[in-house]
Amino acid sequence: MNSQVVKAQTVVEFGAALEERVSEIPAPVGKQVVVRIISCGLCHTDLHLHEGHFDLGRGNQLPLAAIGIAPPFVMGHEPYGEIVDFGPESGLSPSDKGRPVIVFPWIGCGDCGLCNAGLDHQCAQPQAIGMQATGGHADHLLIRDPKFLIDAAGVDKLLAGSYACAGLTSYSAIKKLGDLQDKWIAIIGMGGVGTMGLAIAKAIGFKKVVAIDISDERLKIASEQFGADLTVNSSSPDAVVRLQEATGGLAGVVDFVGSGDTSALAVSQLGTNGKLVNVGLFGGELQVPLPILSVKQLSIRGSYVGSLSEMSELMEYVRAGKVKALRAESVPISSVNQAMEQLRAGKVEGRLVLLHS
Repeated sequence: MNSQVVKAQTVVEFGAALEERVSEIPAPVGKQVVVRIISCGLCHTDLHLHEGHFDLGRGNQLPLAAIGIAPPFVMGHEPYGEIVDFGPESGLSPSDKGRPVIVFPWIGCGDCGLCNAGLDHQCAQPQAIGMQATGGHADHLLIRDPKFLIDAAGVDKLLAGSYACAGLTSYSAIKKLGDLQDKWIAIIGMGGVGTMGLAIAKAIGFKKVVAIDISDERLKIASEQFGADLTVNSSSPDAVVRLQEATGGLAGVVDFVGSGDTSALAVSQLGTNGKLVNVGLFGGELQVPLPILSVKQLSIRGSYVGSLSEMSELMEYVRAGKVKALRAESVPISSVNQAMEQLRAGKVEGRLVLLHS
């Protein structure tokens, strides 16, 4: 196979409309694999990447340049596609061509202690797909090693890529709660990632899950379609009272919003030995009275995506049909700018998925 012409919706300036650009991917060498991208999920993180910074609270921002991201670059960290070519050291054979795969996007430098331990997603010099490396808004990707390609046979084509971000992020965060399957936990934020978290929590055996959001419509979906055992609208005046009366204090909270308000709610509702896992990147600060932290013996930690081994674990649940599928809506990649505005306006239920022609 000669060089592959690639069309990519490209961030040419932070905050500006994406533009289609054409480039080439050279023929793969060594272990490299070329994947033709069929679809790519659109994620809230893409909105932050497009804006060019993360909100740190009190008017402070983390510019993307600090983590090696600068225009022009190609977003899209939920890619699904098929193998079309590979290098001679990839271990693949002609029968692999056309095989459907999910691209694991959280790729590290490949030559540090974390990467060598299978923790590429924690690498200090990441080469993540859709961030430091070209993402799924391009119609072909050159992947460094076939180990980053997850077999997608039998997986829903619209949702497949989302399992590498929304799914993996949710799974890794829920796992960090530990053995709390018989105790009350809460999931804050019933957007696409939070709802995926609810589906995964129920799939892996959590029996008492509270869904928290400010949308009654989303909470109704959480209850009726995804098995939430209790729903609470956190904007209601009686939200705290309802939580306390129903649970007596939460054993764990996973916050998929990650704002000052949601973190404050989480800390206030945790019981003794309670655990807070923050995932969301909405922005802000967490303020905790230190005596409360000590007296209640709280554990607070962050969670960012997940490992390649966790991805494999998650896909076992998915293939077994244990993770209830989210609603997915497809839009052509040419409409990516409109799709991003739709997501930014909060008008998306489930997942938006961009389709390459």
